Amino acid sequence: MALKCGIFEIEFRDYKEFKEAVKRARVDERIKKACREWVKEWSFIYTALLEKAYGETFDEIEIVAPSFESYKKRYINERNCDGNCDYCRYESCRDAYIEDVPKIPMWSYVFAPKEEIDQKWLKECAEIIADWCDVIVYYTPEIGYYIGINGAGYDFYDAHWIPLYVLRGLKWHENL
Repeated sequence: MALKCGIFEIEFRDYKEFKEAVKRARVDERIKKACREWVKEWSFIYTALLEKAYGETFDEIEIVAPSFESYKKRYINERNCDGNCDYCRYESCRDAYIEDVPKIPMWSYVFAPKEEIDQKWLKECAEIIADWCDVIVYYTPEIGYYIGINGAGYDFYDAHWIPLYVLRGLKWHENL
């Protein structure tokens, strides 16, 4: 049984099956080439423009995913705390969320799809995209839905873009 998010059907039953598909995709030259072509269909927006447009508070930038609740579950599952939230006075998970999921990501660019169907996909599948592809999904009325990567110094294609291509279910590589 496939997962569904809105009008989109995810062809994987679970995260483990998805990760196996990503592992195979990372060594397939046709998929790598198709993924690079797909990425060209996205706008690269310099974060300094966001900083200039939204000021110091960034109140108009909405973090769609990961939500704090989903981040907190992952934080507890990774044994960063005992999970007894009712008695927690330190809120270490909230501090970690603010650091790990900032309104302006560490990398100097955010990425917005130009195609409406990809915008819709980000909206409908935001939580699974954030969780499985390790990106942050944002929304502003001016840009629409877009992603940010809070990291640097590693291969973004292997870590984020190929997983996004696989999760999106694209088959562009079949025509190469």
